[in-house]
Amino acid sequence: MPPLSGIMRTAPAGASAGERCAESMTNPGAPRTEAGVSPDPRARGAGPTPSLWTRDFTLNALGTVGFFGSFFYLLSVLPEYIDSIGGEKWQIGVIVGGFGFVPLVLRPFVGRWSDRGHRKRLQRIGILTMAVATVLMVLSEDVISLFVLRLAQGVGMALFPTAAASLAAELAPPARRGEGLGYFGMATSSAQMITPALGVAIAGLWGFDAVFVIASGTSLVTLLVVQPIDEPASEAQGGEGSALIARRAIFPMLIFLSVTFSIVAASAFLPLHGDDRGLGNVGLFFLVSGAGAIVVRPVAGRVSDRLGRVPVAVPGLLLTCSGMWLVAVAQSPPILWFGAALVGLGLGASHTSLLSLAVDRVPVSEKGRATAVLQLAWDLGGLSGAITLGVVATLLGVVSVFWAAGLIVLAATVALLAASIRGRLALTAAD
Repeated sequence: MPPLSGIMRTAPAGASAGERCAESMTNPGAPRTEAGVSPDPRARGAGPTPSLWTRDFTLNALGTVGFFGSFFYLLSVLPEYIDSIGGEKWQIGVIVGGFGFVPLVLRPFVGRWSDRGHRKRLQRIGILTMAVATVLMVLSEDVISLFVLRLAQGVGMALFPTAAASLAAELAPPARRGEGLGYFGMATSSAQMITPALGVAIAGLWGFDAVFVIASGTSLVTLLVVQPIDEPASEAQGGEGSALIARRAIFPMLIFLSVTFSIVAASAFLPLHGDDRGLGNVGLFFLVSGAGAIVVRPVAGRVSDRLGRVPVAVPGLLLTCSGMWLVAVAQSPPILWFGAALVGLGLGASHTSLLSLAVDRVPVSEKGRATAVLQLAWDLGGLSGAITLGVVATLLGVVSVFWAAGLIVLAATVALLAASIRGRLALTAAD
């Protein structure tokens, strides 16, 4: 039996509107007949399954675990460290989250540099920047110097993740791109699940300085891991005047932005909601949701390679919406955990499929810019989500934050379905 991606073809020119609607739903990435629109690389004829786990793809994934691990060591430790050096409560928020402005500004440039064949160089610069900024925290004894070092870490967070995601999209065979990007996302989620708890344990045993030294050392080990990678030759064309933003990746990014809003809601307001409802240790929410995201990412990617990106993204968005609303009505820890599982599954499925869709929709020479645009959703969600949902919490109460977050995701789901039905998601990538 031929693969589904091979039998899902565009409805013929004389097909009825209903047939075209059905086709766009099941195969939103199908080739269109207009000039300049290339066939979906996932729809090519059947043949031997191309290898995904090459040496370079594996090293890139391992390097991603190491880099994010070095960053997430500080996630649960930094607020206590800021407090220990005399920082005010408002300064904790500024130092912990303020570095997000740096990736927001730099990512589009990093995406373009990646397209020009500088991915490995950007990875190494990002790793070294993270290593140096982290180990220098041993010497920081005031909030100003610590904030400057966090801004330097923001440079690293702009360089490495964008370049690594672009490299993953480049190294994964077109027919297995979704699966490859799913495993890439799995690498980041794994680091986020494991290293924050390790950071707390290390701080308890040997102090804050030990956390900074070990995190920096992890970065340096990561540098050794990615060094042997052979970066594919760049296929970018054009000089400095080429577009900074991959415009056809903006729509998938806006859809995923609704999900990052939900994550911000959970991160910022779940502790207050848990205290109000007696939901126990709300930290378990992130453990459960992280596990759900890890499990679903490669599966979602593999399914999207066969059925299309939208048929995977829509259930992912609906799971996220349902999870947020379940958190809103939760009166006991088990209900909270169930909501966390739905959010994690939804996050993993929607991110994997929408990142793949963003890359699918751009020419080969813009893959780096496409991954940069999609990752902007994390920066925009983190910076604007807390402010927007904070206003909602002030006016309507904390629980309303989770209702509003779910409603935003539902609206994004409707927008994605409408775009798919109207044939607005045709691909232009020619791999």
